[in-house]
Amino acid sequence: MTQNIFISYSRREVGFVDKLVEYLEKETFNIWLDYRSLVPGKPWEEQINQGLGTSDIILLVVSKASIASDNVEFEWRQALQEEKKRIILLVFEAVDLPPELEKYEWVDFRGNYKQALKELDHQLQTPEQEKHSVPEAGFKIPSIVWLAFFLSLIVSIISISTVWTLFIPFFLIQLPLGILKRKFNYMLVQASLLMLPFALYLTVNFSTNEDAIDIVDFLTYVSIPFVIGLIYTLRSEGMQRWGKPEAVAPPSANTKKITYPDFKSVSFFIDHAPQDQKIADHTRKVFKGAGHTEVTDPASADAVFTLVSRFKGDSIVDSQKQVVYPVIIQSNDKISRQLSRVQWLDLRTGVRNLDVVARLLPEPTRLLRNVGIRPMGNQIVLPAVIMYLTYFLAFLAIVCIGSWLPYILQYANEFIYDPDFTVVIGQLAISLILFGGLSYQMVKNIVDRKGFFASLLGLILGMLVLGGIILWQIEIDNMVFALLNTNVEYRGYSAYYPRAIYMVGSLVMSIYLWLKRRDLMFWFPEKK
Repeated sequence: MTQNIFISYSRREVGFVDKLVEYLEKETFNIWLDYRSLVPGKPWEEQINQGLGTSDIILLVVSKASIASDNVEFEWRQALQEEKKRIILLVFEAVDLPPELEKYEWVDFRGNYKQALKELDHQLQTPEQEKHSVPEAGFKIPSIVWLAFFLSLIVSIISISTVWTLFIPFFLIQLPLGILKRKFNYMLVQASLLMLPFALYLTVNFSTNEDAIDIVDFLTYVSIPFVIGLIYTLRSEGMQRWGKPEAVAPPSANTKKITYPDFKSVSFFIDHAPQDQKIADHTRKVFKGAGHTEVTDPASADAVFTLVSRFKGDSIVDSQKQVVYPVIIQSNDKISRQLSRVQWLDLRTGVRNLDVVARLLPEPTRLLRNVGIRPMGNQIVLPAVIMYLTYFLAFLAIVCIGSWLPYILQYANEFIYDPDFTVVIGQLAISLILFGGLSYQMVKNIVDRKGFFASLLGLILGMLVLGGIILWQIEIDNMVFALLNTNVEYRGYSAYYPRAIYMVGSLVMSIYLWLKRRDLMFWFPEKK
């Protein structure tokens, strides 16, 4: 007879729970997991009580966050009221347990994951009285985490050579500790890792010390296998189980091999902020094209689609009384509690799969099961076109500002004490501040989808101004070498690298943006 399992946990361990559920379902267990089992349109507490009541076994994931959670405590206390209900503690972190839980069966998942799964299998099939008390103290780390730690330690030391970039070592130097604490920004760490070999290459070219050149040149080639190894390790299943939500790769829906229900027209309402009008219009077009009917009154709709972005974090209807689908199009750390209880439809990486949603619309449970993802509102996830655009702007700023450091260091005495350099230093300081400030503001506006640069016109004008500043810095570079009594035109790195990267990068990005123009325009908010 197939057993029914209820999983009680904290969202801080959602990566671990996701992988565990995949395994248990392959073993033919029926799993009740809140965001996969809560049906929109019905009271949450009633559904949780029903899930607890029909479950044979409660798996309680023990961690600091779960033991401190009021929701988790409510679940295990409800289970305690039924004497025949089995409770198995899955120790993710060793913590002081409430006395009521100390007597129950347990499996230690802090070390070898596969061995822990075998032990859990044994416990599920053949209950045994525990010979030892549940561990409430001690520190264990899976081997994959130690591998990620040591790789990140090496990479962080290498990244010190790129201190002139500020961005790269800022995220990589603190990464080893972040891995042990399970807390780091996955997307920004990935960006830093991808940029590291290029930054090291530029460091070699910027350096004027022969010994330093040899060392950094060696580190450039050495860094590549460590960077690749660390990226793959951070994406491994073990690290995805280990990390907190912000430290794991964004989940994605699997739309392959879906069996669709017979068509039935469903009335729908799209709840959105004015800034998200373009995505709402496209969604409306797809749903109507599939044969569904739009209504103007959300209370009369069979399904309400709430577009979640930085401009909107809650639905205008009660998700416990109506079927509400949170459709997340932009990360938001201020999402309401009601929307964080159910699965989301994720359009953060681009507006796609709406035709699949339209075909599954008659059956809400199947829709969420097939194309929904776990709620993760505070993790930065961007469409590819926006991610690569911000990477380009950040790297351009790093090169433009960093390329001046060799001259500032090499000719520090002239810059400081020679009065002839006063005008040059003033212009240089202004240009660097303008370039850094403008590129930062452009990236911030684009990622936030708010501000002048979060528009096609703003992006074009911003890029033209950045190009103008680079031309100005070429003239400043010529002034520097004129004052140093040399007539070699464009001799400086500050004239060569920023200009080359700007011209080539802008051309490549323009072609890429044109090919991905739909995702780009969907991302830019509608002006109110």
